[in-house]
Amino acid sequence: MDLQKRMKDFSSLKALQILLAVTDDGTFMSIQHLAQITGLPASTVHRIAQELTASGFLRKDEVTKSYGIGPELWVLSNKMKGEDYLLQMAEEEMERLNMLSGETIHLIAPDHDQAVYIGKKEARCQIQLRSRIGWRIPLACTSAGKLILAYRGREKVEEYLDYNPIRHFTEHTIQNEADLWEELQQIRAQGYALDNREHNPDVVCISAPILDIQGNLVATIGISAPDYRFTVKMALSYAPEVMESAARISNRLAGKEEHHE
Repeated sequence: MDLQKRMKDFSSLKALQILLAVTDDGTFMSIQHLAQITGLPASTVHRIAQELTASGFLRKDEVTKSYGIGPELWVLSNKMKGEDYLLQMAEEEMERLNMLSGETIHLIAPDHDQAVYIGKKEARCQIQLRSRIGWRIPLACTSAGKLILAYRGREKVEEYLDYNPIRHFTEHTIQNEADLWEELQQIRAQGYALDNREHNPDVVCISAPILDIQGNLVATIGISAPDYRFTVKMALSYAPEVMESAARISNRLAGKEEHHE
């Protein structure tokens, strides 16, 4: 769906005022705060904020009932600036994991009912993985995708599965919704996710979540490699390092940690 279609049902000028307020502040903001900054009635702000959230330009924190930058706004911002703030924050840790493992490092973000590659460090050997920035992947059979689902409530996961029935890409793909939900709970508890040849029959991946200041998943960072040189046992041995990198990036996004010189 293009930008013009998404914006047709509400005033673009008022919507722009709200988007500018959110991006200038950089944190989640309440309806009352947005109304105060924009000078718009709270009822108008609430209506437009709901439209922007449904379109992906804002993201709502259901606990605090506040609004922050959504994935579509990140995409729009990236197109305008020619750079990715999240990628900048992750660059150092992507390089660290790449040096440590010698394998491909991916930075992946949620994109509605899929996930999208937003950053990549190539493996330090001749045989590379076939992936590139902008490619989209399914959620139920990839390490990044399962992390994304794990950070959604059961109702949201069931809603996702209503429109995206489990597809068996390989013989290792999770077979049913009950098994998927059980694994999602385990992923949330342990802090990382594994793709054991579930999407690609020859590739193993391990990923950890990157969280914003509110604890919402905004991206994942992970190591991917052919299974003949990156076994599940080897992937699991990198779990602490991948989780550490994800935590460092999360802290940087929250302004809690500076880059190393």
